[in-house]
Amino acid sequence: MKPDRQLGAGRCFIALTVFSFLISLSACQSEKPANVYTPEDDLAVARSAPVPTPAETPFDANPPLRTEYLDGYRDGYRSGLTGNNILFRKPLPGVPNPRSKGWYAGNDAGLKEYFLRKNRR
Repeated sequence: MKPDRQLGAGRCFIALTVFSFLISLSACQSEKPANVYTPEDDLAVARSAPVPTPAETPFDANPPLRTEYLDGYRDGYRSGLTGNNILFRKPLPGVPNPRSKGWYAGNDAGLKEYFLRKNRR
């Protein structure tokens, strides 16, 4: 055989191998995730979720301050449930007051619940 014919057969083999590889790759498709969870879902869950209020607060001796603390706690908890993607009535930074203390305590509790739910999925 001539050397030209040996090269031609090798080139054909390589071309067919590459072509078949490309066809098999094009047939592969990754599946879409079955459960896509969007921030809108987080918002819906946060709005309708029951908020477990703490049994004791730093303001138990003063009912108006305790009420303010618990209002902040509920908003912070709901913000935490969204993974802090959406903030429910976050207090402005500055002098700590009962509402802001409650908001940050509730946010911590809500974030813990958020990550527990996320790990269960």
